[in-house]
Amino acid sequence: MNDLQNKRKRRVTIKDVAEAAGVSIATVSYVLNNTPGQSISEETRKKVLQFANLLGYECNVMARYLATGKTNTVGAVVKDVRPFASRYYMKLLCELSRLLFRQNLGLRLVDYSDGMSKSGDCDAYVTVSLTEPEFRAFADTKYVPVIAIDSVFDDFLFYRINDDYELLAGIAASEYGNAPTSLLTYELPDEVYSVARRVFSDIVTVKTVKDIAELDAKKNYVTVSSYLCDNAKCLGAHVRLRSSSFAFKASAAAECLTKAMNRSIDDAEDHNVKV
Repeated sequence: MNDLQNKRKRRVTIKDVAEAAGVSIATVSYVLNNTPGQSISEETRKKVLQFANLLGYECNVMARYLATGKTNTVGAVVKDVRPFASRYYMKLLCELSRLLFRQNLGLRLVDYSDGMSKSGDCDAYVTVSLTEPEFRAFADTKYVPVIAIDSVFDDFLFYRINDDYELLAGIAASEYGNAPTSLLTYELPDEVYSVARRVFSDIVTVKTVKDIAELDAKKNYVTVSSYLCDNAKCLGAHVRLRSSSFAFKASAAAECLTKAMNRSIDDAEDHNVKV
């Protein structure tokens, strides 16, 4: 253990990790860089990662960027996310971070204004609940893939991931039959509301706690937010939850990011993804 402590007093190298784990330097490099096409056992991979963490190995991101032109980082762009919406999006981004970590990609939050003024610090971006003008203004400043969650616009160049409102209506119909159902939601861009109104004649947006308190207990609701669902039910309202909506969006976003970053986009593919 003293040897490990001594190594932590100076900058730890890949060679140090290899010696501690009892593997080759190449193996450590393959594991830490998630190099494809290498037959490395799960046991070895875990051992390398454990010793890298134990020794305090820090990847030199700038050196990797200079060598490969990549930072292995995806930026999650947020702008004016309202309190009730933030609960949903936090769960979504946590799940997306978990999925990207499997691909050796990091996810970091990027303020919209800061992201507009900077470039080259992320390999791709995923925006959250931007209006069409906001998305286009941001995407126009970038020369890397940008995909959108909860944004509606028509452009085959960009992946857009949104709730399938027809599916939501079907879930409500299975619960309430032909009885009228309202969509219960947090704040969304106007373009998203326009799509939702094609299916739901009544949309109830929760902006404050007062909005929840004023829900009509005689109405039927359907929502993708577990927080809104739980609070509405406490007031006696009839609410059907589309559970794991956030996970479906995160999974779709991870898949779309992989395709876009690998430049494996098929022009014939529908980039308007509904989940």
